[in-house]
Amino acid sequence: MGNFFDCVRTRKTPISDVESQHRSAATCHLINIGMRVGRPLAWNAEEERFEGDSEANSYLKREQRRGFEVA
Repeated sequence: MGNFFDCVRTRKTPISDVESQHRSAATCHLINIGMRVGRPLAWNAEEERFEGDSEANSYLKREQRRGFEVA
């Protein structure tokens, strides 16, 4: 976190870019979904969906509060 705040102040490039951080966090979320459904899952990285598993896909996004929707 310190590096991030330093980079905000100095406008320097952070140690880790946003894309790699997204992939790191997404991996943790996907593992949690796999643990929740209790079976192996096939992930389609291009579509960012599980292949043929509507239950697992339902955990990818929550219903948003009215007035706070993000497109």
